[in-house]
Amino acid sequence: MDWFFNFPDMSRSDLREFKKTVDFAFTDFSRTYGQGKGEGNANIVCGHYTNISQPGKHYVWLREPLARDVSHFNYDCKFGHELSKDFAQHLSMMSGNFIVLWLYGKYIGRHDSVSMEARYKTVKKVLTDKKITVYDSDKFEESWTEVAKELKIDPEPRLNSNQSDKDYQKVQKFSDLKDDFKSWHRSYNSYDYMLYEEFCK
Repeated sequence: MDWFFNFPDMSRSDLREFKKTVDFAFTDFSRTYGQGKGEGNANIVCGHYTNISQPGKHYVWLREPLARDVSHFNYDCKFGHELSKDFAQHLSMMSGNFIVLWLYGKYIGRHDSVSMEARYKTVKKVLTDKKITVYDSDKFEESWTEVAKELKIDPEPRLNSNQSDKDYQKVQKFSDLKDDFKSWHRSYNSYDYMLYEEFCK
C-alpha cells in the first residue's frame, strides 16, 4: 500500500493524461453544476485533483465511513479490483481510516511516517485553522445550494450525473450488515469516524 503515502513519479505522457483527466473532470462538473449566470465569476475544480496549495475557497465533503466503504467495495467489484469477494475480508486486507489517509497524503500533501493519531490531528487542525467548510456528502444537494449562494452563481441547471445506484451491481448492501460487523468497522476506522463526527454531526 505504498501509494497511500508516496505519490508516484509521472512521465511526461502520464502527466499529459492526468491533465486531460483533470480537464474532463472540470468540464463535466461545470456542465453539471454550471458556471452559472449569477453575479459571481467562480472557476471550480473538484474531486481528487484539489490540494491544500490550490488558491481560493475550499469546500470538503465527507462521507459516513461505512457507507463510503460499502460504495467503494461495490465500485471495485465492478472492475474486478476487489481484494476478496467477501466485504469484511476485503476491508481487513486494506489499511483502515482511508479518509484520514487520503486527506493527509493527497490533500495536505504530507508523506511522513507518523501514527494514524498524528495524521488525524493534523487533518483536523488544517481543516479548522484554514477555516475550510466541511459538509456531509449525504446532504450534498442542500450544501450545494448554500455554496452556490456564497459564490453568487446559479445552482441550476444541473444534470443528474450521479448514477451510482444504476451504474453497478450492489454486491454488498448496507442493510445486510450485522451489528457486530459495524462495531468492528468503527474500531478499525476509528479516526475516520472521529473526523466525520467532528465536522458533520
